[in-house]
Amino acid sequence: MPQQGKRLGEYLYEYLENDDYLHKLMGILSHQYACWLFNFDWKLTSKQKHDLLRFADLLAKSINKRGYNRQKNSALKIVAILSKIYPDDPEVVLIANEVLNSFNNFLPRRGQSYTLVPTIEQLWHETLVNYQKEKRKIPGEEDKSFIGKQDIIFKSLSSKLTSFSAPTSMGKTFLIEKYIEFKVKSGVVGSFAITVPSKALITEVKTQLINEIGIKLKEKKYRVISHPEEYRQDYEGSYICVMTPERLLALLTQYSEVRLRHLFIDESQKATEASSRSVFYYEIFDQISAWEIQPKVTFASPLIPNPGIFKKLIQADEPNSGLRIVESPVTQVKFIFDRYANNVVVYDDLNKSTSLVGKFKGTPSIPDIIQNMMNILKDGSCNLVYYGSKINAISDAVIVSRSMNSNNDSRLKELADYISRKIHPKYILVDLVRKGIAFHTGELPIDVRIRIEEACRQGILKLVFCTSTLLEGVNLPADNIFVTTLQNGRRMLNQLDFLNLIGRVGRLGHSLLGNVFLITGDTENSHSNRMAYLSRMDSKLKKAKLSVDVIKPKQAAAIKKSLEKGDVRLDNIGKDKNYDLIRKLSLLYVKELQNDSDGVVRKHLAKHITYKEERKILQSLQTRYADELEDDINFSSDQSEKLREKIGQENIIGYPNIYCDKKLNVPETKEFLSKLSKIFNWDVYESDFVQLNQDKETRDKIVDDDAKLILLWMSGYSLKRICDIAIRIRDPRDGDTRFLNRVNQHHKDTPNINWETITINAVMKRLQKLQFILGKYFLKVTQELTKSGIPPQNDWYRFIEYGTDSDLRIWLQQNGYSRESSEYIEENKEMLIEGEPGEWRLSRQIEFVGDVDVKKETQEVMTNVPEIFF
Repeated sequence: MPQQGKRLGEYLYEYLENDDYLHKLMGILSHQYACWLFNFDWKLTSKQKHDLLRFADLLAKSINKRGYNRQKNSALKIVAILSKIYPDDPEVVLIANEVLNSFNNFLPRRGQSYTLVPTIEQLWHETLVNYQKEKRKIPGEEDKSFIGKQDIIFKSLSSKLTSFSAPTSMGKTFLIEKYIEFKVKSGVVGSFAITVPSKALITEVKTQLINEIGIKLKEKKYRVISHPEEYRQDYEGSYICVMTPERLLALLTQYSEVRLRHLFIDESQKATEASSRSVFYYEIFDQISAWEIQPKVTFASPLIPNPGIFKKLIQADEPNSGLRIVESPVTQVKFIFDRYANNVVVYDDLNKSTSLVGKFKGTPSIPDIIQNMMNILKDGSCNLVYYGSKINAISDAVIVSRSMNSNNDSRLKELADYISRKIHPKYILVDLVRKGIAFHTGELPIDVRIRIEEACRQGILKLVFCTSTLLEGVNLPADNIFVTTLQNGRRMLNQLDFLNLIGRVGRLGHSLLGNVFLITGDTENSHSNRMAYLSRMDSKLKKAKLSVDVIKPKQAAAIKKSLEKGDVRLDNIGKDKNYDLIRKLSLLYVKELQNDSDGVVRKHLAKHITYKEERKILQSLQTRYADELEDDINFSSDQSEKLREKIGQENIIGYPNIYCDKKLNVPETKEFLSKLSKIFNWDVYESDFVQLNQDKETRDKIVDDDAKLILLWMSGYSLKRICDIAIRIRDPRDGDTRFLNRVNQHHKDTPNINWETITINAVMKRLQKLQFILGKYFLKVTQELTKSGIPPQNDWYRFIEYGTDSDLRIWLQQNGYSRESSEYIEENKEMLIEGEPGEWRLSRQIEFVGDVDVKKETQEVMTNVPEIFF
């Protein structure tokens, strides 16, 4: 029985999508494209090609509400593939343009190899296309138009509250940046904030905003900042804050007067992850809820089927509504290299089936597959290779590089020299880059990662071996991605992460079509077998849940029982796999009770804890911690109480001196770290960091290693000098090879990675860990010392945060220079710095120095903070 109100056209498109002939043609198209790509014999008959184009033309004009996105995406796949294998066919070019116009994609195209006869119909069509272009102009950039449904997303950003999800290729961050740019240039007054999931993305987004807004920043009295310490209470303008959730929360906590006009939560799916980091999103909204005037809020995420879930963070009445964009402006073809079955298959999205492309003898290694495919592909684009392990990524990069000669491209030599200066000449990445290969991992310095990303965009790097940094919104345009595993460290990639990962190829404005090469394990039951890949492509995406949902009735009962006894450690839940997350959630819950606010956690626990029981919990905690209940969720009240007690007893009266008798003060630093370990109970709260499961001698040596490393870092030693020292200490002939690696010795079994690289990786990894862990504890010590009336003269929080004890270098970094550039400027301060401390100004001579990074950063700083220059 026909549904009432359903139009005839909708029925026709429903039948069209399910047409047996279309399904047969799509299977043939996928298979023939695979044969074309692999240089096998292939053939589409003239009729098949013509009929595929007719289907594409029809599907692109779909009016079927239920199948609209699938049908349009099928149309795009047809023309994207045919455009590859028939690049000069007039009929293909004509229909491809028609399909792209239906996607509102008016990006510049290749020269058309056909001539249109000017008919009334053709002229009318051209008028409509031009009208669409005009209607979809990007505000403030009249020469550019929105693509696909970008205009719908852009318009939604003006709403008081919006949450949207869209394919990875839609350019979500780009739209947010364009919205802020438009508002600033339009003269809007008020501060904006964007949260991003990693420090690396901070630099990318901050740089983009500064460069795009340009001199209007000064004219409209705006400044882009990325750290709470860059905020100035005496500054009369507005801010654009680009920060991680932790940094934004610190800004709102330290400066209660801060108010935002609009808050953007980019990559908001991070609030669904079972990680203690997700709790910072909750507390940000707990703080904002107390403001008299609420900011506009936008949540942006990739692919989430129920983006409205994030509205729960601000207690929206309709948490299930949200804007979901499924239509993708690009498409991919997926292949599976089954190393167990010794064959290659191509996946057909429409039929959800595979067809055999070819077989291979034996079981090839992953590097073998990559090398063979690189010989086959032979295009000028960058290719990404995903690994779940940094060691495997680097090792296989080395193996692949052995079959390649050094490239004579001067840009590669320049990049290699840059990495040599920034990290170390013996770092294996230097040699790889000379051959057009790189790896991109979380431990690499941000400036090096950015240079690798730029080289990838320029097409001078042909292969980039990546880890989970690809899941954090890093924008690396590529035509091909190799996925070597479904693992991310010790855990498996969920379906959302997997689809987000493969969405990195076929990028808007770069390429309509991306190839995804999925490589299985070599055993039938490997974690990454054929069925595991297929299940992530075939299945419907599950609705997302906020991370607070890890608290089930059992955990809620345990939380209630512990808190009623004044136990903020949650001893009875300590063995739960999500202990860190649950503990952080319970700390936020206590804070919500204390402030009598209806936060996300309190609302969730209200199903299991009555109001009367809440009062009992609060009374018990206030009795137990009569001095002060902690309101910083990085710490629990038992930790803060112990710290104040030790400060009162003068057990902690400040930080040690970095040097003693012109030597690094290792003994006092070790003693200080041991004190902090006891005060903050690291055996319970940071058991992995202190390696609780190791013997006393090993743990003592770990503290000794950490003391040396942080002293070198806080003294301002460059990464290269620190690595030099570590290499000498770990000399295999007569040194301590276990320095910075007291527990995990498996790196010795990695023959493809030289010992210096293993050492340098150990330095970078531990430094990152020390900054993250010790930084928050040093901040707490500094705050409590200041409250007690003895603010520290040598503030180790600032020293570890900025990697120097120099006030000048800290000031330079707070104004936008990198740690390395601040070192260069300080070394040349007689020429570049004018004025006394507290009144420093930069000379214009800095624009003409020989350091490339200093010159580049100076352009940004001059635009963003012009007042610090003479």
